[in-house]
Amino acid sequence: MSLPPPAIVVSLIQSIRARPILWDQYQRTHIINEQELKLIKAVDKVPKDKRVAIVEGDLSDYGRLIVGDSEGKQPGLLERCAKRVEFIQYLLALAVEICEDVPSFVTTLTSHSDPYSHLMTLLDHTDAPIPIISSYLLTILISSSLSKSRTDNPTKQALPTVFKYLATISSSSESNLQDLAVQSYVLLLRNSYSRITFWEMGDETMKGLTSVIETAAAGSKGSRTTDVGVANTASGSNASTSLLNTGSHGVSTHSPANLKQGGVNLQLLYHVLVGIWQLSFEEEIAEELDEKYDLIPPLVHILRSALKEKILRVCLSIITNLITKAPSSNLPSLLLSRLLPLLTTLKARKFTDPDLTTDLDTSLTALESFQLTQTNFDEYATEIRSGHLSWTPPHRNQDFWKKNARRIMEENNGELVRCLARWLKESQEKLVLAVAAHDVGVLVKEVPEKRRVWDGVMVKARVMELMGHSDPEVRYESLKAVQEFLRYAFGG
Repeated sequence: MSLPPPAIVVSLIQSIRARPILWDQYQRTHIINEQELKLIKAVDKVPKDKRVAIVEGDLSDYGRLIVGDSEGKQPGLLERCAKRVEFIQYLLALAVEICEDVPSFVTTLTSHSDPYSHLMTLLDHTDAPIPIISSYLLTILISSSLSKSRTDNPTKQALPTVFKYLATISSSSESNLQDLAVQSYVLLLRNSYSRITFWEMGDETMKGLTSVIETAAAGSKGSRTTDVGVANTASGSNASTSLLNTGSHGVSTHSPANLKQGGVNLQLLYHVLVGIWQLSFEEEIAEELDEKYDLIPPLVHILRSALKEKILRVCLSIITNLITKAPSSNLPSLLLSRLLPLLTTLKARKFTDPDLTTDLDTSLTALESFQLTQTNFDEYATEIRSGHLSWTPPHRNQDFWKKNARRIMEENNGELVRCLARWLKESQEKLVLAVAAHDVGVLVKEVPEKRRVWDGVMVKARVMELMGHSDPEVRYESLKAVQEFLRYAFGG
């Protein structure tokens, strides 16, 4: 997997490398020795092809220059000159440039006994550019190590620290720092060990990703899909390659740089979705992703309103993983989110990407098969458990209530009663409150002998309170529920 360097890193490196540095003075004051001066001057201010040839011809010396000897006995310049901000900035910028241009140099650095420890101390540096560039250099090195068949101990020890730093900037109000964090996540979430490590850090790492998805979905509600069905710029069966190698930033090269979906920059949204997609390959994560972060509804909103085929494709890839890795955990919520009619509509369109069409067929077939196994009660129970209440057919169907009211009251020792009570108490959504109050009223009417159950979960008091709600529908449904309670107030 590869991505171009984040814009903030490119900008900082260009600024740093443009400044003149008095190398001879550093050598005269014994900050660097003659050999180190020679190595630096050989690659400073020279054309890229010449720099590549020089480094490739002397990998071991340039490795020692940055991180010291491979045994860790002689420190490199980054460690020896830690207090000289200008020098550290330059060395970091040079190291990133060489790593980007000379892949074998990355291998040289990662063969060091511990290539990360001093770089990780720079993540706490007070000079703003130093932690930013250090985090990206660490990302390059750790990503390379994670591509090996076995994750080594230095990488295992470094990974949580790097994730922790990236998590702090992923929630930044500065979009360029968010971009850096999310693109780094994409590079690092490349094997099972790193994905599980990320997931086990919980809200600390996930919050930055989920907040972007929720924002994009909230801003996309009511929008229509506008650009699906156009020719895809990448083709082939390798999903991990084609998802990441579209244009220069993961979206079409013809897309305006400021194109947004739901108020979120399209490039940022795409990379966040790719990160979620990578996580969803782990069965453990696929089982818990929606349960812990309620991601299925916003993902379906984004899928429904995708501005570009690449956004649609990666959303569909996530959904396919959720279905194939953990069907029992995700199919009920996906069906509840009205995904099936959306997929049926998409199926009628023409897509040139074989991966997209395969995922579409897989998801559509699984949902159709699952729907055939569901009764009205199953669909209702799934909705109530999810908390995403809306005016689906069962709520207004008298036959449904006559057949299922008692079962709803008694199922799993009153589980659905407790769910309704919870949403009435915790939800701030007017639609959820109105539907829940309606259902309580119907259940009191249909199963009056169970009405005291509602007192035990404080629902009667709550619907009386909601009679004063600002929304007229909530007031109306709450009033009807209270009337049902009062019908039996003097009947014992």
